[in-house]
Amino acid sequence: MTQVTPQELAERIKQESRMVIVSHESADGDALGCVLALGLMADSLGVACSLHIPGEGGFPAEYCFLPGVDRIRRGPLPVGQEETTVYVLDCASIKRMDSSKIDGFGVCVNVDHHQDNTAFGDLNLLDPAAGSTTQILYEVFAAGHLGMTRDIATALYVGLITDTGGFQYSSTSYRSHEVAAELLKSGVDVASISRHLYQTVPLPKLRLLQRVLERMQIRLEGAMAISWLTAEDFADSEADESHVEGLVDNLRAIAGVRVGVLIREREVDGKRKHRVSLRASDGSVDVASVAHLYGGGGHVAAAGFSAEMDLESLLNALDDEVGARL
Repeated sequence: MTQVTPQELAERIKQESRMVIVSHESADGDALGCVLALGLMADSLGVACSLHIPGEGGFPAEYCFLPGVDRIRRGPLPVGQEETTVYVLDCASIKRMDSSKIDGFGVCVNVDHHQDNTAFGDLNLLDPAAGSTTQILYEVFAAGHLGMTRDIATALYVGLITDTGGFQYSSTSYRSHEVAAELLKSGVDVASISRHLYQTVPLPKLRLLQRVLERMQIRLEGAMAISWLTAEDFADSEADESHVEGLVDNLRAIAGVRVGVLIREREVDGKRKHRVSLRASDGSVDVASVAHLYGGGGHVAAAGFSAEMDLESLLNALDDEVGARL
């Protein structure tokens, strides 16, 4: 478990012959931006690569404009080969991946900005102070004097702007703004990106939001807003998992609420399970510590986990755990 610098990782990327690039399931803007940016950089260097995101189905519609997104394969990773390096990006824990597949590769490189990353890679580049994992990748590309095309810059920018909440979250630093400025120099079209991310909402997503708001409960004396979506909600709304992206932020944004929670029901291998997204309005409530109790993880203000307990038990558990941290 060796720690590497951006310069050292840049030199390794230049020398690669084949790469598999992967991020976590339920990919957000940072995960997709990372995978695409590194894949496009590998293309420019003449390095053979394949891009993967675990899970099934499509990606959130707001990200489908990203250059090369149709190259990303879903489902399990290919069988690892000794001469291939696997790059795991924006993934705090190997539990969010199939570790048996990761073990088959020659070297595992772990690049991430989550503060609870377990440094599971053979080589690790971890920076919890970075606003996004794409910000770390920018530092790698800059340190190695690797070429920055408009498409690469666009993928990096999308990861940066979404994981900092449009530069609103506490993860935003002066360096985040400097990196954004440098990416704009490479031709990033801010207006076009903003339209795709924030002004083109699919109707199924709005239908899900309607269910979320109708079912919303304000608990813990106004400190927590919580809601849930059933499997039937997804069917009735003609929606899928990709349409959930960002819905929990509507709960966090309510005046007086310190923690927003969205629970959605999923059917996995014939069994119904719950996936939980937690968002804190500031850094005073560590929602990642709640997620850790159930095998999940994330940031202090944004985390998630999966659970097999029934909804009522889950609601009671969240009352107890979030309430204990207020």
